[in-house]
Amino acid sequence: MENYIEEIKETLEKPLIIISHEAGELYDYYRYYKNRKEEAKYLQVVVKYLNGHGFVITAYFVKHI
Repeated sequence: MENYIEEIKETLEKPLIIISHEAGELYDYYRYYKNRKEEAKYLQVVVKYLNGHGFVITAYFVKHI
């Protein structure tokens, strides 16, 4: 995902949707990238909040939200 740093930033700044996890302070940020050649066009960025600060845990492309 090192080639997608700008897309990750964009997803965090302007997400299509944010979904919270039931346990913990975990949130999934999603953004749609229609120009990708691959089938998975939604970028999912998983963020954990701790003491008021957010940390990116992981990021990957998925087919569906």
